[in-house]
Amino acid sequence: MAQSQGRGRWLIKLIVLKKVLLALVLLAISFAALFGQSHYAELSDFAQSWGQADRELLSHLAEQGTLLGPTRLIRLAIASAVYSGLILLAAWATWTGRHWGEWLLVGVLALALPLEVIHLLHEPSPRTAIVLGLTVLGMVVTLKQALRSFRHQ
Repeated sequence: MAQSQGRGRWLIKLIVLKKVLLALVLLAISFAALFGQSHYAELSDFAQSWGQADRELLSHLAEQGTLLGPTRLIRLAIASAVYSGLILLAAWATWTGRHWGEWLLVGVLALALPLEVIHLLHEPSPRTAIVLGLTVLGMVVTLKQALRSFRHQ
C-alpha cells in the first residue's frame, strides 16, 4: 500500500511539473499578447522585419496578432494570465501537500478537457490524441489522490 501511494505521489509530481511548464508557456503567451495589443499599430512592421531577420516564430506571432486585433489580444492576455495563475496555484499547493491543491488541480485538468476534445475533433492527429489522453490520465490519477487524501482526513 505504501509503495502504491509513493508511486501515486511521484505521478502527481510529474503532472505538477508538466502543468508548471504549461503555465510558463501561457504566461509567455499572455505577455506576447499584451505586447501585441500595446504595439498593435507596429505589429505588421515587426512581422516583416522579423521575417527578414530569419526569426520565423516571432514573425508568425506578430502576423497572428494582427489577425486577432487589439480587443482579442487583450482578452487572450487576460485569459492566459488567469489560467496560468490557477495552474501555478494548484501546482504549488499540490506540490506542498495541501489537499485543496489536489482538488484545484483536478479542476484545472477538467477545464482543459473540453478544449482538448474540440481540438482533437477539429485537428485529429496522434499528437492531439496523446495530449487528451495524458490530460485524462492526469485527471484520474489526481482525482484518486484527492479522494484518498479526503478519506484520510
